[in-house]
Order: sequence, then C-alpha cells, then structure tokens
Amino acid sequence: MNKLTSPRLLSRTLNEDQLSWAIRFLFVISVILIIILSFSYHSINRELIYFSERVDHSHKVLDKINEININLYEVTYYGRGYLILADSTNRRQLVSKVHKLPLRTKELAWLVKDNNAQIIKTKALINALLPYRQKIMRFAVENPLEYTAARRTTLLRNGTTSTQQVRNMLDEMALIEHKLMTTRVQSRNNYKQQIFRFNWVIMGVALAFLLSSFILLERELKRNKLYKFELEKKVENLNRSNNELEQFAYVASHDLQEPLRKIRSFTDLLVAKSKSTLSVEAGLMLEKIEKSAIRMQLLIDDLLLFSRLIDNTLEAEAVDLNGVIREVKSSLSESIRETSATIHTSYLPTVIGYPSQLIQLFQNLISNSIKYSKEGMSPMIDISYTEVPGHQTPHARPRSSTDETTFYCITLKDNGIGFKKEYAEKIFVIFQRLHSQEKFQGSGIGLAICRKVISNHKGYIVSEGEEGQGAKFYIYLPKENLFTR
Repeated sequence: MNKLTSPRLLSRTLNEDQLSWAIRFLFVISVILIIILSFSYHSINRELIYFSERVDHSHKVLDKINEININLYEVTYYGRGYLILADSTNRRQLVSKVHKLPLRTKELAWLVKDNNAQIIKTKALINALLPYRQKIMRFAVENPLEYTAARRTTLLRNGTTSTQQVRNMLDEMALIEHKLMTTRVQSRNNYKQQIFRFNWVIMGVALAFLLSSFILLERELKRNKLYKFELEKKVENLNRSNNELEQFAYVASHDLQEPLRKIRSFTDLLVAKSKSTLSVEAGLMLEKIEKSAIRMQLLIDDLLLFSRLIDNTLEAEAVDLNGVIREVKSSLSESIRETSATIHTSYLPTVIGYPSQLIQLFQNLISNSIKYSKEGMSPMIDISYTEVPGHQTPHARPRSSTDETTFYCITLKDNGIGFKKEYAEKIFVIFQRLHSQEKFQGSGIGLAICRKVISNHKGYIVSEGEEGQGAKFYIYLPKENLFTR
C-alpha cells in the first residue's frame, strides 16, 4: 500500500503555518500603513478644506470691498446730480446710498474679524466714513440752487477728496487681502497635490497587499489542488487495500475454520477411541493440540470481529451508553459473579454511533479489567464522564476542526494489576501482549478492537497505568454529530 506522502507535496517553499504568518504579516503591515496614511490623508484633507474656505473668505472680503467702492461711486454720482439739479430723485437716491454704507462697513468688519491688520484698517475706514456720511446728510437737506458758484466748486472738490481718501483705504485693504489670498491659494494648491499623491500611495499599498495575498493564495490553491488530487488517489488506494484486507481476513478466517474444526474433531475422536491405549506422553501431546486449537479458534473469531469493524456501510444513530453498560453487564454476568466484581457507573451521556461496536468496546474493556484483576482481590471498576473542549483532547492538531467540538471524556478505572507507563501505547497494537499465554489467555486483539471502534466514532482512546496500581482508560467521544461532516 502506497504511503500518503509525495515528494511534490513536501517540496513546499511555505508550509501552512508559514503561509498563515506571511498573510498575517502582510495584513498587519498593510493595515498599519493604511492607518498612518489615512491619518495623514485626513490631516491634509482638513488643511485643504481650511485653506479652500480661507480662499472663499478672501473672495467674500474683496467682494464686500468692491461693493463699498461701488456704493461710494453711487453716492458721488447722485451727490453731483443733486448739486447740479437739486431734484428730488437724485436726493432720494443719494440718501438711500448713504444709508447703505454703515451696513456694508459692518459686514466688512465682521468678515475681517480674524485678521488684525484688516481690523485696524476697517476701524480707520469707519472713522473716516462717519464725518463723510454726516456731511452728505447735511448737504441732502439743503437747497443747492441757493449756493454760489464758488460754494459749489468747493463742495465738489471737498467731496472728491473725502471720497478718494476712503477709496484709498479700501484699496489698501484690498491689497492686503489679495496678498493673503495669494498665500492661501498656494497653500490650497500644495495640499491638493499632496492629496493626489496620497491617493496614489494608498492605492499602491492596497494593490500591493492584494497582489501579494493573491499570489500567496493562488500558489496555495494550486498546491491544495495537487494535494487534493494526490490525496484522492491515496484514499482510493487505501479504500481498495482496506476492502482487499477485509475480504482476505474474512475469507482466510472462514477457510481456517474448516481445517481447525477437523483438527479438533479428530483429536476428540482419537482421545475417545484410544484413550486406554495412549501413553501419558501422547495424552499430553493431544491435550496441547486441543489447547492450541482452542486458542486458534479464539484468534480466528477475534480476527473476524476486527475485520467487520472496517465495514463503513452502517448508519450511525443515538446510543444511550447507560443501556450499553447494562447489556455488557448482562453478557459478562457469569464472570462478574465468579470474581465478585463491582462495577460502579455514574450516569452516562447519549452519543451518536454504532450500538454493536460500542457494546464491543465496553465489553472488551470491562472483561480486561476483570481478567487482569489482582489475585485474591475482587475487581472494582468505576465508570464516569466529563465534558472537555476539543483542543484539550489527546492528539488534537492545532487549528483543526475539532478545536470547536466538545467531547465526552468517559473514564474507566480499575484496581487490577496495571501495567508499566511505557506500555500505555503498546497495548493498543494488534497481537501485542504484555503477559504470557499461560498466565492470561487471550488473542492480543481486544484493545486493538477498542481503538478501531473509537476511530470509527471519530474519537480518541488513551490509557494510563502503574504496575500494581490498576489502569485507567480515557475514551473521548464527540458530543456533536460528526458523521455528516
């Protein structure tokens, strides 16, 4: 039978643990980089928003300065018209435009409240506009037609000077705001470029992680595909070998039955017919032949029983282990009575499995405890159970599917002769015996059958022993139904 290994499967550059750690490393590094870049991106984006708002704010300030300039132009225009024509239309427009100046200067003051230089300029502007407005309002209640030519010329010159003074202040404020806006636009554009670069960096990091993960996973998928193909072949070969082994054991056992029966029959016939004429030595030989034939019969029966455990056509069902123990006690009632054995059983759970196999399991274990009891001491057997998580079971592999499975740990403890600790695993090997046939009869298959039964139930069995101190067997059976997985 071929081994379940292949040089191609063993020539991996990364095993499962290394691949897992490589993916975790890539993931952690990528997450750290993305977090750092995201914080930087957030900071840059916040600055970009800030400077964009500042640029918009500068536009609002410049627009407001421009509105005041237009307002001043309108005041001058309607003031001259009123001075020349002294009509009600120009007067009404003049008063209306003058009244708008305080509101617009207040709006300008509110817009530049975070700029000390502009605040100073705005205060100066307000101080200059106050007497300018008062002069206009006095002029608006007078009749310009009563003015002399010299008076009119003086008013026009003074009005032009006052207006130009205010406009100069506004121009200075506009110049300051233009410089400030230029700086803000440059900062905004710089952060725009950084945002663009960071977008590419984050995209590059994400793509690098995805590409690396894809390469690793794609390589592993190819290996798993090869592994699956190889495994299917090995399983197919293993199943074929098991079927052949089952057929061989069954046929060989049946073929051995016939000559064995003849040996025993002719031995019995020879003893019956020639008992008086046989010598003592011949009688001893015939007795040894009879014992060997009986032992051979027992061995064949156990081989047949072991071969039947390979049958995978049985349907699993719910099995009450309390009922199993009762049936085993009934089957072993004669041995229990002869040895005065005491079997103490706590309440046991119901498991999913094969009833006949579980009966065979406990029958072999209890009969062994009775058989290997101390001379002159009645056997005492205690059976109990606890629940344990899958990762605490023996032989559990890291990150295996049994990690999340709960197991019933059934403990069978006796007060027999026990065994040395180094034999804890050897006793489950088929045909392995720790004692001579003359001292304890048996085929050496009983505990091998127990391990096979537990394997069929997707569990584990381990033993502990100390010479002269009895033995313990720990049977791990899954609490959940694993037969459909």
